[in-house]
Amino acid sequence: MSKKLIAALLLIVLVIAPAVFSNGQQEGSDQPTFVMVPKLVHPFYEPCIEGFQDAAAKYGVTAEVESPAKFDIALQVKTIEDLIARGVDGIAISAVDDKGLVAVVNEAIDAGIVVLCFDGDAPSTARAGFIGTVNEAAGVAAGEYMFDLMGGEGNVAILQGGLAPNLNARQVGFRDAAAKTNVEIVAFEDFQADLAIGVNTTEALLEAYPDLDAIFGVSAYGPVAPATVVKEQGISGSIIIGGFDDLPETITGIKDGSINFCLVQKAYKMGWLAIEQLLDLKAGKTIPETTDTGVIIVTKDNVDTYMAEVKAEVQ
Repeated sequence: MSKKLIAALLLIVLVIAPAVFSNGQQEGSDQPTFVMVPKLVHPFYEPCIEGFQDAAAKYGVTAEVESPAKFDIALQVKTIEDLIARGVDGIAISAVDDKGLVAVVNEAIDAGIVVLCFDGDAPSTARAGFIGTVNEAAGVAAGEYMFDLMGGEGNVAILQGGLAPNLNARQVGFRDAAAKTNVEIVAFEDFQADLAIGVNTTEALLEAYPDLDAIFGVSAYGPVAPATVVKEQGISGSIIIGGFDDLPETITGIKDGSINFCLVQKAYKMGWLAIEQLLDLKAGKTIPETTDTGVIIVTKDNVDTYMAEVKAEVQ
């Protein structure tokens, strides 16, 4: 064989080898693209995204996140329509609405895209399953904890950030727990997941109900808004404040005593399991109808250790 021919063959090998052997597969091969679609851009979804990306790195998946700018069903539908047009392999959706997603989710599935829900479910769609908190049970747990702090009696107001199905279910559970006590729910306010509106709403509640004993936040900014107000008014500790989710402001409030507790959904676990279950669906396997990721009640006692416990469950 001539030296020129040998050199030419070596050149071909050098050009082709990286494409064939890089990461053990050819460029443009069957590495799936999975996309997380939260309800909106919100700090709650940061650990969801972290878990999604960490699991994707472990399993060799391309992970993307497409967050609508605000809580709006039309924006979420448009986001999913764009993903259908792109032909992604799988979508994990935190549903803004149940009925409003039926057509687009079913369209995605008909196009060969595997779809599941996390955090917020859309059971009326053909989605394969749901990963997240069993919200009504979590609402009961939250109520029982708060009412124990209240001594089983007194007045409580509920703040909720939007009327999404998962938040409504928590409220139902909270009310069910209240019905078994002498606690009276004197007010319910939807602050539309807007902290500024939540602060104004809390100020109005304290004026309208000067004998208010507790405020419960159904969604992420729910405990932050009243904590902001009681600190501004110099009355921290005079009202029991609790709610859902571990925003940095909520953790700060627990540490400084303006917030008594929060129920932390295992958001990191939701994101991690979303990758694993999308891979199962892509492989033709079935997944559970519901995967309950559970909650942790965070207080001053475990505020510094709870996140390590959550990550240890999946990593």
